[in-house]
Amino acid sequence: MSAGLIAMLTGIFVVPGVLVWAGQGLRRRSARWHSAFWGAVIAHALIIPIGLLAAFLPPENWSAGDFWRGLFGFWGFLLGPVLGAAVGALRGDGARQTVDGRR
Repeated sequence: MSAGLIAMLTGIFVVPGVLVWAGQGLRRRSARWHSAFWGAVIAHALIIPIGLLAAFLPPENWSAGDFWRGLFGFWGFLLGPVLGAAVGALRGDGARQTVDGRR
């Protein structure tokens, strides 16, 4: 089993479990946690169709040095949510807004 396949399986099965765990008690978490959580969820939702398109390319289109297919088809499922969470955590401003716009 290659490292790319392990990364893909981890991104498909482990990352959603981690996101479910991270979403528990979200109201009691900090604004940085909120931002990191939603960054990871949005990144995971965006990378799924991109990764599926890359994974479903016909084998005739593959090459030994196919960097983009490997990045999006295998590693994207794992790295996308991690990068989304990092961007969200850096973006978290420390002030949480409620539904009606109050802080």
